[in-house]
Amino acid sequence: MILDTHNNLPHYAPLFRGVDPAPLFAWLRNCRDVGGDTRVEFAGDKLFVRVLRRETGARESFKWETHREYVDLQYILGGGEVIEWAPAEKLSADAAYDVAADLQFYAPAAADALLAMRDGLFVFLFPGDGHKPLVSDGHNRQIHKIVAKIHKSLLVV
Repeated sequence: MILDTHNNLPHYAPLFRGVDPAPLFAWLRNCRDVGGDTRVEFAGDKLFVRVLRRETGARESFKWETHREYVDLQYILGGGEVIEWAPAEKLSADAAYDVAADLQFYAPAAADALLAMRDGLFVFLFPGDGHKPLVSDGHNRQIHKIVAKIHKSLLVV
């Protein structure tokens, strides 16, 4: 997991291989007015983004998840949420892995860290990062964010 501010995102360009992240980074700087549930492709199915506007809620309302093939870059534009985090090896799967969605769900578990996400922050979540997004931060009822899906073959890590 990497947590940082919008201004520092360009410092992570060396993590990318086989694709120039500059168009993605430029788009993220100027995407605040893009409608919710929009998908924009930068390298086909290997690098794309989804614009999300979602309601946050009680931690019990959401499930732990991981992805095997993609890294999430969650870039916060407004509102707020808590993303609960724990290492994937600590979690117990409670459903079969969904290959098409690249999604594994897990049984309830205690978080090792709570990421208080708000406008101006981003987080890279790697395949080993169990995460539970959309948990209410106690102040915001909604989160407006971009989730960039980056195929692991495009990253050095």
